[in-house]
Amino acid sequence: PPAMATPRGLGVALLLASVQVDLSLARPSANACPPSCPVNELSQLYDQYCSDKGTFWQSKHHYASAYHSIFASARGAVESILEIGIGEDTAPSVASWLTYFPKAHIYPIDIKTTKEVALRAEPGGATDRLVKHQGQFGCEYDRSMWADPRVHLTLDTDASDPKQLSKVSLPAQIDIIIDDGSHRFLDQERTLLVLWPKLRPGGYYIIEDMLVGALPWDAGHALQVPSNNTGSCGHECFFPQRIAEHPFLFDRFGYNTDSPSLRLKKETREILRRHDWFWVVTGQHKGGGLDASVVIRKAGPALGLAPVPTAPPPSLAVGGPAAAALAQAQEALRLAEAQQRTLQAQHRELLAALNAMETTVRTQCGEASAKSCKSGGSGKLVWLLLAASVMANCVLLLSRGGRGRTL
Repeated sequence: PPAMATPRGLGVALLLASVQVDLSLARPSANACPPSCPVNELSQLYDQYCSDKGTFWQSKHHYASAYHSIFASARGAVESILEIGIGEDTAPSVASWLTYFPKAHIYPIDIKTTKEVALRAEPGGATDRLVKHQGQFGCEYDRSMWADPRVHLTLDTDASDPKQLSKVSLPAQIDIIIDDGSHRFLDQERTLLVLWPKLRPGGYYIIEDMLVGALPWDAGHALQVPSNNTGSCGHECFFPQRIAEHPFLFDRFGYNTDSPSLRLKKETREILRRHDWFWVVTGQHKGGGLDASVVIRKAGPALGLAPVPTAPPPSLAVGGPAAAALAQAQEALRLAEAQQRTLQAQHRELLAALNAMETTVRTQCGEASAKSCKSGGSGKLVWLLLAASVMANCVLLLSRGGRGRTL
């Protein structure tokens, strides 16, 4: 919220002044890869802001491996993204989206109350303590994002409650919707049915952490999405192991009479029947638990494919082979155009000389001897016209040849 905002430079300065960085706790260096390091720009952003969607913080979901594959070519065209749940006070995914989608307006929705967030954001409060803790791992907190006109935060809203969610002020259509809320199946389905009409045709609806339960993985949730972990899963036993146990793995053909998909509401089953959907699995945990999300693409034209401007490929860089060939072709075209202009000028001079000669002949002959002069002069005139015709054709052939060499 605006009360939390400070100028970007001031926020960074305060953070750097108050944090003693323990390098032993910092993010893995390039030399530490593998086992787990960012492989694309989005995963770098997640790690920069300590998001568990990244490669090293908390659950280490590695979701950027999927999201970057889906959205990289449309980054410059995405205009809106809604996410349920901001996570920690530093809202790392909001900060990441703000950079990754340079034109998009971000609509975070969270169940936290305005009073709670304001209290935590007070100087020396819980948010500052979290920033200091994350700073030991090399993470940043972009305080200025709350004042950014592209960020539209809504608090005091339980996204699993259709009445509350329906009251949120949102654009008519949204390009991308991500549910990173309670992770409870029944909540996820209720949220989907409320927000689905807001998703633009061709847009993406993503439900994260399909096989990650609320912490801890309680008995009631386990009955909704059974867990069958094996071995020594330790503190990660809340990760279910088998995708087939989840209702959102839709049984299209009804092969299993006791399929978990039967628990889906009719409206949800219709969404999965009429639109593209797939699961992404980006990691695993002790005992076989999986980092998994389901992606539903609404039927319609694809999101725009305008890429974020990037540096030219090495082959077109200054001094590269393609750049040298392009320069040679451009020089050849310049010389051909100059030659064509010269020939056109000579052609105009020839025509002018021919007209002048014809006028002279007619003047010298006079009206009295027009007949005899005409027969003698006409022969010369024919030769002159023939010469002019040959020259004109030469000019035409040369100009065509010049253009052919430039293609």
